[in-house]
Amino acid sequence: MTANVALWIGTSAAIAALLALWAIVRHLQGKACEVPATSALWSGRSYACPDCGTAMEAGWVMLGKGAIWSSRDKRPPGTFAHIGSAMPNTISMSLRPAANMAWRCPSCRLLLIDHSKLVKPAGRGRTA
Repeated sequence: MTANVALWIGTSAAIAALLALWAIVRHLQGKACEVPATSALWSGRSYACPDCGTAMEAGWVMLGKGAIWSSRDKRPPGTFAHIGSAMPNTISMSLRPAANMAWRCPSCRLLLIDHSKLVKPAGRGRTA
């Protein structure tokens, strides 16, 4: 095999990998429900901690490669769990990533995540 043929094969493989990655990202973007940040999103959304009963603190959570969940009767997600198995609306592929609304109890360390939608950032600093 000549150097030119090897270079052509390597380049073709790299282009194919980039196209596959682009297709995965586009697929994930199409499945996400992103909404703008407004104060109405938080209206009527106060929760009490199921363990201690105190009011949970409202905020945001970003999940990295998404929330990958499995039922208790199955094995926990492992090291090689992939973003294709993430729960809906838990991955933002935007340059300025969207986040999930969340509530936490600082004393019990419980976290409640709303993954019905991703919320786009309104700008620098706090959002409405």
